[in-house]
Amino acid sequence: MPARLRLISWSPEAAVHAKALRSAGFQVDATALDTSRLVSRIRDAAPAAVVIDLERRPSHGHAVASLLRSSKSAREIPIVFAGGDAEKVARLRAAMPDAPFARWKDAARAIRQAIARGPAQPVHVKSYMQQYAGSSLAKKLDLKAGMSVALMGEPEGFVDTLGEVTEGIEFVSPIGRLGNKRAALAMWFVRSGSELAAEVAFVSAGLPRDAALWIFFPKQSGRLRADFNQNGVRAAALRAGMVDYKICSVDADWSGLKFKKRKTKMAVNGRKSS
Repeated sequence: MPARLRLISWSPEAAVHAKALRSAGFQVDATALDTSRLVSRIRDAAPAAVVIDLERRPSHGHAVASLLRSSKSAREIPIVFAGGDAEKVARLRAAMPDAPFARWKDAARAIRQAIARGPAQPVHVKSYMQQYAGSSLAKKLDLKAGMSVALMGEPEGFVDTLGEVTEGIEFVSPIGRLGNKRAALAMWFVRSGSELAAEVAFVSAGLPRDAALWIFFPKQSGRLRADFNQNGVRAAALRAGMVDYKICSVDADWSGLKFKKRKTKMAVNGRKSS
């Protein structure tokens, strides 16, 4: 009976990696990740190992691994990290020294070894959110000195909740609406699925080059009620040409995903293509 693996990947090459693992003799579940009840879903599936692809969104891989290791019920499942830029995954490697990291061409061997020995003493790490406990909201949201930040739809008194805001931060008029091109970061609070659908392309188009965008959305467990969730935000932003790379809990009512515009490649004839 082939060992069953849960492959977690945000890479366009996910299907290729899954096929290679199947060819190596594994049974692979590479279905899209459902973040609701993530730990219990993986625990109930009882895979021989969880393989996390770090080629794209290594911060997401870090978050998933932290959740698994912070859970008593899933901590014993071996985790294998595959691919990824060495510099970008250095922090994760330091946080989980007991987990194997392998290039994709060596992944099958690393997985067999991980399954054979198991995590005898798996490192117990804090969940991804707990790692930011005690930090000011300004730090969580990556606010830096000298930065211009555009606010859109922020709740009353939001700036006051940022804690000790880094000196020199300037809050400016919303991008896109007033054509402000100075903002290095934008923060957009979305309250309904219709607002998200109607405005996301407009906001993306107005985002200055190399600027980042936080899209904040109501928590399902909060006081606010919304007809969309994190998955809806990610899907809408993806259609508008953006990719997410960080998540943050703002308070009891709001969470956020951080986006950047998807990079484009220059074609031979000089035209850009995605």
